[in-house]
Amino acid sequence: MEIKKAEHMGFCFGVKNAVDCAVKVLDEHSKIYSYGEIIHNRDVVERLADKGLVVIENLEDSIDKIDAKILIRSHGVGRKIIELLNDNNIEYIDATCPKVKSIHRIVNKYSSQGYEIIVVGDSSHPEVIGIAGWIEGKYHIADSLDEIKALDIDKDKKYCLVCQTTFNNNIFKEVVEFLKKNDYTNIVTNNTICDATIKRQESCSDVAENSDIVLVIGGKNSSNTKKLYELCKEKCDKTFLIENYKEIPYKYIDKNTKIGITAGASTPDWVIEEVIQNVRESE
Repeated sequence: MEIKKAEHMGFCFGVKNAVDCAVKVLDEHSKIYSYGEIIHNRDVVERLADKGLVVIENLEDSIDKIDAKILIRSHGVGRKIIELLNDNNIEYIDATCPKVKSIHRIVNKYSSQGYEIIVVGDSSHPEVIGIAGWIEGKYHIADSLDEIKALDIDKDKKYCLVCQTTFNNNIFKEVVEFLKKNDYTNIVTNNTICDATIKRQESCSDVAENSDIVLVIGGKNSSNTKKLYELCKEKCDKTFLIENYKEIPYKYIDKNTKIGITAGASTPDWVIEEVIQNVRESE
């Protein structure tokens, strides 16, 4: 059996930092709140919950009940959430990824100067929701080239375009190429996809091209993991998205199988190693 791991996979800086922050606080105290799931990985969330992490989905409804520090996860939040915490004198730890913080500054700067903002990304993703929360004025969210085309962009107006850090780099390239080809010089384009995202997407495709089966490890509600799955599926039909070793599709694996392994940015090393160990033991 041949197992090949993607060169770049697993925890990115932003996710690792958020998890490390939570662990550090929980080592000193018995409780900490997270505004939304700290990362899109059930195994990690359950481990942290056992240590005392409590997830809050609606801050306004819970504001009077908060009795511990709040962690702002790597996805970041909008300005109103920060103001709400400050106005209520609630202590918080800001673990927003620096790459996401940079997007907040970009959209806030340009929108305050009269630019309409175009965010390329998933409108339901917490990172995109947070980005929108720093925009002063009109904005648009599009997750495909078709949606960009449907915006009916006015060449007499000023626009600033940014992208969700974990978005599909190939789709973003299509968007940029379309804008250049159609001479949209009134759009300031910022490629804000994280370098770690690009490296993971490129290396997962490399692995998938030479594999009989690919296991993409990560949360099923993880945006960046889904992108890896989609890219691998284009190269290898037998691509499976699994959360942990319990979901390994053994019926497609034997001693002659070439197995490719990759993992989303919210997947810790120990989950990856458990999958690899169980695959080897099945040989």
